[in-house]
Amino acid sequence: MRNKTLLISTLLLGLVTLLVLNINKSSEEVKLSTKPLIDNEILNHPARLVIKSGGKTSTIEHVNGDWVIKERFDLPVDVENRLLPLIASLQKTENFGLLTSNPKRIEKLNLSDTLILITGENGETFAAEVGKPTDDALGNAMRIQGETSAIRTNFTGYIEADPVAWLNPILYSFKPEEVKSVTFKFADEKTTFSRADKDKKFNDKENPWVEDFVLNLSTLRTIEAQGKGSPTTEQAFKLSSTIVFELFNGSSITTTWAKESNSEAKEPKYFVRAQHSDSQNKINRVGQKAEFLCPSWLIEQIPTSTADLNKRLNPPSENAK
Repeated sequence: MRNKTLLISTLLLGLVTLLVLNINKSSEEVKLSTKPLIDNEILNHPARLVIKSGGKTSTIEHVNGDWVIKERFDLPVDVENRLLPLIASLQKTENFGLLTSNPKRIEKLNLSDTLILITGENGETFAAEVGKPTDDALGNAMRIQGETSAIRTNFTGYIEADPVAWLNPILYSFKPEEVKSVTFKFADEKTTFSRADKDKKFNDKENPWVEDFVLNLSTLRTIEAQGKGSPTTEQAFKLSSTIVFELFNGSSITTTWAKESNSEAKEPKYFVRAQHSDSQNKINRVGQKAEFLCPSWLIEQIPTSTADLNKRLNPPSENAK
């Protein structure tokens, strides 16, 4: 009886061992069946991306060391918030093999709506249609260009085809404490607030509005860009306000603000131009390519006259009638 029990125990142990080995083997087979979706040489050194979706197209190119968006006058791309996250997501994406070859099922994946094409510096390209997430929530279904079947991937990145979304919205950025003076120029006169050192007050007295103004304008963000030379835009800048920020390093940045007038649009456009004292500065090169639009809440902070500036500097007290 004891020998029989020992034999049964031995057989059970063998079966368990065999089962574990098969599970490990299956896991290895699944792991080995996956492969990177895109060749590393393409993604590690990309030169061009084309993204199409919802009837819109964005062409992002690496030109003279800068990433630019072709559909927006070759303006700088938002590399940190748009390009790098997309590239990182694609670098992690794997091809998990066949999802379906059934035309009816493929049609339900919406693969024809979104296309991404990447060209590497080596001239090699990768193109694929991106569809809906698979039922197992692994990632988006894809169909590599030239193929008839859809594949499973673990891609979960965000694809944006609107050129506006790819624009780098920041025209300039500096630290508020770097401002030596701020000058407001209007049609009637100009007013300057200056300080001798970074830890000093403007005009040697408390100026809360000026301090807040410098803080709010230390980084200038735009919302859109349009071509230069529009008659309505040129007319708008004939009635503009100008603010000059002089920095302690000897440079200065001039901003000019304008509101579109005589427009048939329900909501007027608001424009801003920025120019750096160094003619070779990138701010100037960007400004030569397009006109930049800013939100209404931002231009509302810009005084339009000396009288308007004085009201902001000395607002009526709450007890005033």
